[in-house]
Amino acid sequence: MEKESINEKWRERFDFLSTHGLPGTPSYTKTYRTMKFGQRISIGANLYAFFFGFVYFCILGLWKKGLVLFLGVAAIQAALIAIEAVADIDMNAFAKVINIGYACVCSYLVNTAYYLRMVKGVESWNPFQGLTRKSAEAVSNLPSRQY
Repeated sequence: MEKESINEKWRERFDFLSTHGLPGTPSYTKTYRTMKFGQRISIGANLYAFFFGFVYFCILGLWKKGLVLFLGVAAIQAALIAIEAVADIDMNAFAKVINIGYACVCSYLVNTAYYLRMVKGVESWNPFQGLTRKSAEAVSNLPSRQY
């Protein structure tokens, strides 16, 4: 992959993750905590994923991980609908909280997932890969590709 095909924002995120490791590593956590708020948002979150969720995952080629997240939130919403129908309780507030939580999770996960796909060549179904110490160490041992 040519370096010009990745824009500056992604290159900044990829450089940070290459230097400090994935979110599951102590060095990432230590460095992330010392950053200013704007830098944290830039590295750790993605507004496109927050607003477009599954569609943005598909645009980046992360459809497997996006599908897992989407089906997970759809199952939770289906359970809320069932509870609402059976118990005759208004669950709209819970549904809104679930949707905002889904948007936040998508926003937080997409940068790491895209790094794993583009730099490490990982094409898995696990959207939470690299967020725990064990999985971050396993992925860190994989060879990196040029981005």
